[in-house]
Amino acid sequence: MTAAARIQYPTILHRAVLSAVVADAKADPHVCALVLAGSLARGTARADSDIDVLAVTSGRSADPGWRFAARQLPVDILARTASEWRARFAPDRPGDESWGYAFLDAVVLHDPEGIAGRLIADAADLHRSYRVPAPVKAHYARLWYHVRPKMLAVLDRGDPAEIGWAAAVMTNDLLRAVWAANDLPNPSLDLGTVQRHLDDLTIPSGAAAALRAILWASPKESLQCQIGLIDLVLPLLEESHSREDRQWLRTQT
Repeated sequence: MTAAARIQYPTILHRAVLSAVVADAKADPHVCALVLAGSLARGTARADSDIDVLAVTSGRSADPGWRFAARQLPVDILARTASEWRARFAPDRPGDESWGYAFLDAVVLHDPEGIAGRLIADAADLHRSYRVPAPVKAHYARLWYHVRPKMLAVLDRGDPAEIGWAAAVMTNDLLRAVWAANDLPNPSLDLGTVQRHLDDLTIPSGAAAALRAILWASPKESLQCQIGLIDLVLPLLEESHSREDRQWLRTQT
């Protein structure tokens, strides 16, 4: 049985729409490969889920006609050449996300020349050898030295709206900082991707469980848990710096 044959369709309509997309893509001479991404590829799709498709194209752009055609379900199709996809697997700036996760979690739909298979293997290799650039770690270290006292002040004031706002706003950067501390490229902030790869985080000990607790907790508890995790992550973000660098980072509050 092929990987595509194991797709769990939440509705008959999902199967029909995806089949039509694949047929249209195969008819486009500029499409070299096609993979299914998102919740449908991960087996977590619901009846209201959209369909995410990644196309690998030749040097010329894929025909926009089939890519943007009206469908009975929302379909999100991204098309890039193999080299363009590969260039997005190893981010080197704060906030950048690796599209490698999308390929690692993908289901191959059309790959006559093995291009999608090679991209999946390249994503795995790049993620294994990836090291977060020192400036990115320094960015998150500076952020938390600056913001942690403000988070404590918010808790001390006890305003529920301010606590809820702070807990929501800081979760994003904390997720990214923990991934950086683990020398792993940031995944997209699609919740399904984050949940799928939380257990990739091995440091500090219990990081994945701590992040789940942060996501599940009430705002006040979440903010308290965030501060506790920040205290564990900050030394890891500093490890690649000299003593002089660390002293400088602590002054950037």
